[in-house]
Amino acid sequence: MKKKPLVFIVLGVLHLVEPIFKMLYFKMSTAFDWPTVFTNIMAVRGAEDVFHFWFLFPIAGLALLSVKKWSYPLFVGIQAYSIYIHLTYEKFSWPYLSEAPFLGSLILLGANILMIIYFAMPHVRKPFFDKDVRWWEHHRRFNIPFPCTFSIVNPNKLEDAYVLNISLSGAFINHMGIVEDEQHMMVNLSFEDVHLSIKAEKVSSHAFGGSMGMGVKFIYESFWDRIRMKRLIKTIAKANKVQEKMALAA
Repeated sequence: MKKKPLVFIVLGVLHLVEPIFKMLYFKMSTAFDWPTVFTNIMAVRGAEDVFHFWFLFPIAGLALLSVKKWSYPLFVGIQAYSIYIHLTYEKFSWPYLSEAPFLGSLILLGANILMIIYFAMPHVRKPFFDKDVRWWEHHRRFNIPFPCTFSIVNPNKLEDAYVLNISLSGAFINHMGIVEDEQHMMVNLSFEDVHLSIKAEKVSSHAFGGSMGMGVKFIYESFWDRIRMKRLIKTIAKANKVQEKMALAA
């Protein structure tokens, strides 16, 4: 399974589009035409009211979809704040302009309260704090050998090696020399018409497919490093798909 749990996705998306639900509710409850609805909404001036209408639930949605260490306390904090502003809601005030808050927001808020209780259990909230159990973030690895070079201190002194296994996060390099753990290096990768140099860190020494070597983790120093690596992985993925088809046909 490569995708995060469906409940995270569904509730996250519902949070993101919650302002649209409020606009639809406003339209249906007032019978105003759309220009009048937009005029009333855009007439809001207070920063707090603008935040409540446009950003409160969407930020919670982004936190829920992220599933990171920072997102859990942010999500819980927003829900606690949401409970407070709903309990202290004044009739016909913003953002609902009705006697009671929008029913859909109350339902979503109720679901969030249940989620907070559910995620309070240690084994359930673990994905937020332990990336190893976020299985949907694990990148696919490709076992296609191709030559590479790397340098450790002197960029002009290159060591020849072979990549035996690669993913967006790192690679296994077949190399018989001694390289210290946590050693940083520059790895030069070429596959078909894609060439790049990427900073990497040695994280392990072990065997793969009967060959000894080292596991390295790629260090992305810029947005463009990641773009170039994605292009390389995409090219390797296409070659891997061709190999798989040939193996099935044989």
